[in-house]
Amino acid sequence: MIDVKESVEQLICSIYECQKQIIMNRRFIRELLSEEEDTSRLQNETEDLEEKIINLQQELKERFKHNY
Repeated sequence: MIDVKESVEQLICSIYECQKQIIMNRRFIRELLSEEEDTSRLQNETEDLEEKIINLQQELKERFKHNY
């Protein structure tokens, strides 16, 4: 049971870290857009992080479903 708890906590932390990075990326994108700089790399990274969050949330749901 402890393994499951740690695993769930780790998933939640990963989701949180991805969300933090997305927020930072969006701030950088706004700044770069105001300076008319290329934002494609940051936009792609943000999309990848959003997809990762979806996958992590799904994994989290699966673990809860199987353990509770």
